[in-house]
Amino acid sequence: MTNTDQFIRNLIAGSKALKGITKSIAIHANDLFDQNFTNQSFFGEKWTPSKYVERENKQHYKGQSRNLLQNSGHLRKSINRTVSDNFITFFSNVVYAQIHNEGGTINHPGGTAYVYDKKKKRSIWVSNRKASPKMKRTKAHPINIPQRQFIGNHKKLEKDIETIIENRIHKAFK
Repeated sequence: MTNTDQFIRNLIAGSKALKGITKSIAIHANDLFDQNFTNQSFFGEKWTPSKYVERENKQHYKGQSRNLLQNSGHLRKSINRTVSDNFITFFSNVVYAQIHNEGGTINHPGGTAYVYDKKKKRSIWVSNRKASPKMKRTKAHPINIPQRQFIGNHKKLEKDIETIIENRIHKAFK
């Protein structure tokens, strides 16, 4: 067998070993993105809680914090992916996913009913279904949503992808 024949066989073995590598990378990345919800951070960069969440934690959870972005778990469960031979795309169909992942300002149209609790010295929001026409309503106002990235590119993810590829190549050419 010539060196050329051996080289061609190694290339064929290598291409077979790399087949399906995008699926392996996608599974690993999906696990890392899920860990971001568990750790309430984006690869170690902690999410910023809102003042509302901090106040709720003090009042309802006896100082213990409730998990951010996990009220119903719908956002966490909504992360999907498409995988092809060359590309992996992660996405969510939840309407509020982008504003939480990237941060930004939303313009609230107002009209939310509320009552003021004099004892607790705070406003209590009332469901529009339960609100009476006599209740006070909020005016239009901006709401700043801090970035709480849970999906996207990161140095740790890139390093893990490199490791997966290197391990596959080493296995193929052993």
